[in-house]
Amino acid sequence: MSQAAHQFDPDTEAERRLLEAAVAEARADPRYVTHEDMRAWLLKLSQGEFDAPLPELRTP
Repeated sequence: MSQAAHQFDPDTEAERRLLEAAVAEARADPRYVTHEDMRAWLLKLSQGEFDAPLPELRTP
């Protein structure tokens, strides 16, 4: 079976670099949201409460 040649896609590569930068920035920030708070917020959004306040950021 022959393998298809990998074609370079500049849009995909640019998106990958942007995502890597965003992840690195997030990991450098010590603030966090607990899983329970994020879950509760997402449940409110899923129930149509689109004006639900964002979960509170905590500092270690």
